[in-house]
Formats: sequence, structure tokens, C-alpha cells
Amino acid sequence: MSKMKQTFYVIVMLWMAVLTTSCVTVKEPDAFERNKDLEKSLKTYVTLGIRYLQQGDMENASRTLNKAYEINSDDPQVNNALALFYTVEDEPAQVVQHYEAALKEDPNFSTARNNYAAFLFEQGDYSKALEQLKVVTKDYRYPRRFQSFENMGLCYIKLEDIPLAEKAFKRALQLNPRQPKSLIEMAEISFNKQEYRATTFYMSQLDKLKVGPSPRKLWLEIQLSRVLGNKNKLASLELALKNLFPDSAEYKAFLASQEQ
Repeated sequence: MSKMKQTFYVIVMLWMAVLTTSCVTVKEPDAFERNKDLEKSLKTYVTLGIRYLQQGDMENASRTLNKAYEINSDDPQVNNALALFYTVEDEPAQVVQHYEAALKEDPNFSTARNNYAAFLFEQGDYSKALEQLKVVTKDYRYPRRFQSFENMGLCYIKLEDIPLAEKAFKRALQLNPRQPKSLIEMAEISFNKQEYRATTFYMSQLDKLKVGPSPRKLWLEIQLSRVLGNKNKLASLELALKNLFPDSAEYKAFLASQEQ
């Protein structure tokens, strides 16, 4: 599975958590039920479609989501679900079409807008992703607003606007301090600004979350330990980077730093 598809399976799972509050058994409506209550049938088809999408059952996902689309092609939930489907299918034009349709019908649909921003980010269109995220972060009712601020920070990193990235990551952490990605980004930003006390703080917060080792985290800890003169910790970190991630870009950077 590609990185892009992995990302959107995560989004599907998050959206599913918002869509349903429990793992209730949902049955596909028969012809009578469908004609009796079209709105209920539409919601059932969307729920089933997303579940099939989570399971990787693309045939049934397509079938149920298109049944929902037949009932109401303008419905924002239907178009959001179809956009997720076509993301997994790697059909960018269809993704854009359905997100635009969802947001045209409901401009306040922050879940769809956040998903659209994530898609644009994966496509490398960071400026357009930012446009969507700026709208989402103004929705104080959106439960994953903290994630939108984090995504804004990632966009600014790609656009090499570090001050605005820092501002976005700090806002994300204010809303939810338990965000590993924001913490490692802030740790690196602080280190590059030679604000070592702040770097130590963010790394300690990351450790409290019991996040497993990564080449980026270990390399940053190595550089920080060098600056702080923590030789005992430095040796164990260097060994961990060598043993766990010998093929990583961070280990190559470590080796290069030793030659200087």
C-alpha cells in the first residue's frame, strides 16, 4: 500500500469514529425500506460504504456509496465518502470533484474540508491545503481542530515559513498537548534556534507519551546531547541509531558529522 493510501485509510478510520458512536450492526436496506425512508437509506449506505472501505473491500464500497449517490448526489456526506473512496483508488480528479461538491453544499463541513486539505498536502499543493485549513481552524466546534493546526504547521514547514509553522504547532499543542508530531517539530525548530531548554522540554513531553524510537528522534537527541555535554546518554543514543536504523538518512548524517 502506498504512503498516500495509508494516510487516507487513517482518515477513513477517523471519519468513521465521528460518523458512528459504536460498532452497531448495520444492514443494507431492501427495496421497500429504501423507498419508505430515502434519507435513512442514504445514511445506511454511507455507513456501510465507509466500513467496506476500511476493510479494503473496494467492490462493495463502490456499490453502496454509489447507491447513496443515486439517492442524493448533492449530499455532503455522500460526496465526502466518495472522495475518500477515490483517494484510495488513486483517482485525483474524482477526489477533487467530490470534495468540491461536498463543500459547495455545506461550506461548514469541517471534516470534509480537513480531509480535502490532507489530500492536497499529499498532492504537494501546500498553499491550497493551507487555504482549506485556515477555514477549518476557525470552526470552534470541530473536535479535531488541534489536528488542523498541526497540519497547518506541516504545510508551513514545506513552504519554509518556520515562524508561522512554529505558531501553528504551538496552537495545536495548546489544544491537545499529546501530539507527537507537533512535539518533534517544535523540538527541532527550537534546536535550530539554539533554544536548548525548549528542545529538552519538548523531547521530555514526547517521552511521556511513550513514543517508540524513530531515526529523527534519536538523531535530534544525539545532537542535543552533544550540545549539553551528556556523554553517557550520547553513547546509548548513538548505539540505538546504529542498531535500529542503519539505513536511515539520519544515521548517514550522524556518520558524516563524525568525519567533520
